[in-house]
Amino acid sequence: PIHPPTPYAPPRCTCTGCTMDEPTHARPSKKRPRLSRSRQRIRRLERDAAQRSLNGNGMNGSLPPLPVVDDDCGRRRGGGDDEDEDENENDANNDNSAGFGTLFGHPYGALPYGNIHLAAPPPPAAGGGPTAMGGEAPARHPDAVRRRGLGPLLRLLNDEQLLAALSYVDGPTLAGGVARSSRFLYVAGHHEELWRDVALRRWGESGFVVPPPGDANNLEEGGGKDASRKDDGYSKKQNSGCWKDIYAHNHHRTTVRGSSTPPPRRHEPFPVAGVYSDTFFRSFLCRSFELRPSWLAAQTVPTLNRDEVTTELFLREYEERNVPLLIRGASRDWPALLGPRRWSADYLLKVAEGKTFRATSGAAPLPAQFSLGDYFNYCSSSTEEAPLYLFDRTFAAKCPQLLDDFDAALKESCEWWSRGNKEEAGHDLFSVLGEKGRPDYQWLIIGPKRSGSCFHIDPNCTHAWNAPVIGRKRWIFYPPGVTPPGVFPSPSGDDVCMPISIGEWFLTFWDAHVERRTDPDARRRPLECTASPGDVLFVPHGWWHMVLNIGDEDGGCAGGGDDRGVSVALTRNYVSASNLSDVLRFLDTRVSQISGCRDREEAVPPEELAREFRTALLSVKEDAADGEGGRDGDDEEKKCDEGQNGTDNSTWANLLKRAKKRSKEGWECDAWVDLPSSESSCGVDAACDNRSCETNEQKTTGSSILARAKQPPCTTEDAHLDVSGPAVATSSSASGGFSFSFL
Repeated sequence: PIHPPTPYAPPRCTCTGCTMDEPTHARPSKKRPRLSRSRQRIRRLERDAAQRSLNGNGMNGSLPPLPVVDDDCGRRRGGGDDEDEDENENDANNDNSAGFGTLFGHPYGALPYGNIHLAAPPPPAAGGGPTAMGGEAPARHPDAVRRRGLGPLLRLLNDEQLLAALSYVDGPTLAGGVARSSRFLYVAGHHEELWRDVALRRWGESGFVVPPPGDANNLEEGGGKDASRKDDGYSKKQNSGCWKDIYAHNHHRTTVRGSSTPPPRRHEPFPVAGVYSDTFFRSFLCRSFELRPSWLAAQTVPTLNRDEVTTELFLREYEERNVPLLIRGASRDWPALLGPRRWSADYLLKVAEGKTFRATSGAAPLPAQFSLGDYFNYCSSSTEEAPLYLFDRTFAAKCPQLLDDFDAALKESCEWWSRGNKEEAGHDLFSVLGEKGRPDYQWLIIGPKRSGSCFHIDPNCTHAWNAPVIGRKRWIFYPPGVTPPGVFPSPSGDDVCMPISIGEWFLTFWDAHVERRTDPDARRRPLECTASPGDVLFVPHGWWHMVLNIGDEDGGCAGGGDDRGVSVALTRNYVSASNLSDVLRFLDTRVSQISGCRDREEAVPPEELAREFRTALLSVKEDAADGEGGRDGDDEEKKCDEGQNGTDNSTWANLLKRAKKRSKEGWECDAWVDLPSSESSCGVDAACDNRSCETNEQKTTGSSILARAKQPPCTTEDAHLDVSGPAVATSSSASGGFSFSFL
């Protein structure tokens, strides 16, 4: 039989003689006290902040914390005599007494979200009563600019989600529709990164023109007072950014051809009161914060004058021991720094006329093609957190004169870096593969001041030297096996989680860096130095390092100065006898991390680079530039191991034999460790299938990057122990999606 359902009976209270149900009996009998207006305002602020903090806005800590520990204070904790302590204390007070400053104010008046608690409430709306947005908030709401400007639906999004939605809008709509809708959308619609992405998507690969910063209104000559503003030239700094002006200039140039319509006027922002957003303020803060003098005072990298360095001393004490070295005056006599061929802005513009260069950024969606003049204009007006960095590997082919300005002089002033020849095993062993077959190895580096490169390890286990030509560079090194604060590499090293900009690292992790200076183990302490034009810095393989362009001491043109706000440097990576064993092991076991040859058809493919390199070293008498002779490489290696090499040049064969023996014994540099999967599947046998070993390594490579980022920083020595978590995704570097940006 089918019985009707039993009606629901609410539970009864267990009190004696009570007939009330339990939910009703549990309610308080007293009415909730009415909150004061100030308390209600605080409650609304807390509720709005919690609602907007989902993806990095509001009071969730997305704004980098300001450093509270000065490096002078760190030295006082380490001891010292009383006089030095008093002097350091006075210096620290002078540096920090005025608080933490910025170079310029936010061009649109945005403030950190925490300032909303101290801001005076806005005046009531005309007529009083609730707002026009549905009456949900009173007229005196402290965040009224945002609430009124976005309406009842869009204001539910936090500011990062709002910017993500605006990233799908084209330039004309962004300027003519979004930015004119309300005061808050005026600030959001002029976010510098939005205009950068719009311009790069439209003209990034084809190239675009960057108007000079001093050409304030782009008017024809004879335009009265506006034309006189052209005299400022490149020296005038535009603190409002430049990407909207770039878009407007090129949009007019490409769409209004032959028209009598005047060019667009340069955008001049006006500040908006009442805009509180960590998202808008963060990128501005990371670009405009003021560097304290004490941050640049430490000089712990070994330093020698050029006259004190000999080839034997350099190879024995620094290259073999894998220690950085700053050589003062090593490049002061190069034509690039002295005489009529000195690399001034005018000289570089003349030599590179008609040539384009590729600039990239870790934050930009696409690379950009610049002429050198346009890039100088960009450097003079850029206010981005992570500006586009010109890192050109083909400058020698585009402008051979630039190569002539330093290559021959390098062999004379730094003979230990002479590239060698086929009669003796010298410097730059990758040269046996030929210019077309070898990985990329030399770059022309140009960037705006306050730009640079975040922490990285140089590619392919190579050494490097770096020579500033215009502007100074601040370097921070961490020894192999010691991970810098804020850097979280995966166990295999395929992926790295770190701040995307140098400014964010300084603001967030400077205190932790100061603590590392007093590590009980002196071998784990960071090293720092400032390299000036005329100096050459040796960067050994396996060292984490970061570079910040800080400009010149005197701000003029003497000593490599420049009035356009750019930094220019040269760098070259190389393989020598000191790191050959680690390079061979790297090419065998880290195929997914090999860089510099993936996007060039004439280069040796990464999976064949180890075998071709060994074959070329054993066949130096042949023309290695053609890449031939790789088919009998295994037989040649066996003869080398048995001491029966058929070539007349036994120096190269003996060098390879010793390097192979050291490579089989393990890594000589602590920057890399062998995971259990790589040891069992690949080891150092060049004849194995590197591609299958690469796949096996990726399938068993430890925990994810996000999980490791939430843990305290660990060193590379401990990375191989963390292999019990879920498998990570395959390396993005193998497909060309990820690569170190290296100097």
